[in-house]
Amino acid sequence: MPSFHPVLLRWLKQLAGMLAVARVLEEDHGAASLYGGISLGELAALRASGAITTEFVVKFLHERHLQDVDREEAIGFAFVPASQDWRYYEQPERMTVSCDYGPVLGGAGRMIMVSGLRSALESARTEGPADLQVVDRALAHQAYHSPFREPGRQRLESLLKRSTLERPATPVVTSIPGRYTVSSGAEAADALVASETQPLDVPGLVEASRSHAPGRAYVISSFLRQLEIDFHAPTEYVDDVWLERKFGRTSP
Repeated sequence: MPSFHPVLLRWLKQLAGMLAVARVLEEDHGAASLYGGISLGELAALRASGAITTEFVVKFLHERHLQDVDREEAIGFAFVPASQDWRYYEQPERMTVSCDYGPVLGGAGRMIMVSGLRSALESARTEGPADLQVVDRALAHQAYHSPFREPGRQRLESLLKRSTLERPATPVVTSIPGRYTVSSGAEAADALVASETQPLDVPGLVEASRSHAPGRAYVISSFLRQLEIDFHAPTEYVDDVWLERKFGRTSP
């Protein structure tokens, strides 16, 4: 039996929840015309579209979460006011912007995820232009979508060369620059490898989804609800409030 890091188990639980909600939505509203996702959501979208299997997702995440080096890595989130320079966090030897959520809250500022050395992120809490919330080790023990993940990228590339990914039955959009739309197994594999070390671009995902002109967007995330991102379609957020309204109060 392989050993599973607690963070990996949490990710698997989150992914299972996304897929369960997607099934409920399709039972209520019919088949989706488009799937999309950010980071773990990209894997969920590819799984829901039929491009990858659940077994592959577990193998992929297990490989991603193997410890590559002894250095202490971390991620953090910052809302950078429009008047400040969010590029401060692009310091390749120490930290990088690993996910750009774009302008949020009506343009009041930009939400970013930062990945890098834990010591660098801790210093940036007081030295940077914004309040950087560094995620606890128990919730995230690595950098993500960052050049720091090169050993993992090589390992995942090897895994994908031994695997066959299917053509998505439903179009998939991602936040991976240059790979915003995935329409074949080969494109899905390429996107998953690139995602390991390349920063994510949420505005790119939004524009890619806009080209498909969805009639309605269901966003499975309480975090994205808070950002008030314009998905250019009537949007319903699927979070704890939605779950309670749909199924009643659930136990913690």
